Amino acid sequence: TFEKPKTRSTAFDPLSTTGLSPYLKFGCVSVRRFYHGIQKVIAGQKHSQPPGSLVGQLYFREMAYLQGLSIPNFDKQVGNPACKQIPWSKDAKSLKAWEEGRTGFPFIDAAMRQLKEMGWLHHLARHAVACFLTRGDLWISWEEGRDVFDRLLLDADWALNNMNWLALAGVGGGGGPP
Repeated sequence: TFEKPKTRSTAFDPLSTTGLSPYLKFGCVSVRRFYHGIQKVIAGQKHSQPPGSLVGQLYFREMAYLQGLSIPNFDKQVGNPACKQIPWSKDAKSLKAWEEGRTGFPFIDAAMRQLKEMGWLHHLARHAVACFLTRGDLWISWEEGRDVFDRLLLDADWALNNMNWLALAGVGGGGGPP
């Protein structure tokens, strides 16, 4: 059964993830039908449990929508009561190098080039580039990274993108990816 922590960012043929996120984002696959389909498949069988299961991932999706709706200025640092206020650096040169995959860190650069070329990244690569940009090496605001992901990801989703960037930057309250 699917368990998100056991997926591999290097598995391309076949993918170790479902690859369904763009289809869910654009409504090509109904989230409700998907959820009920999963319930039918796993009924009475041993299966993975939330948060790492497919059902757990759908719960995170719903939590992101709830947070986006209920937290004022959810997509911003300023005025967001659930966000730590951090004096991020304003380094346009480093931000541009990160976005273009020219940081000098091979894994980060490869992931950012893949994002630009394919419009998709495995969740572990998303975590790595987000941490590198924010609380890792560059100390640049999560809002900058979120904007790049919004522009380049095929499965960019306002609520999910903001919740994940808040969590991965270490500034948001609760939630976030497992």
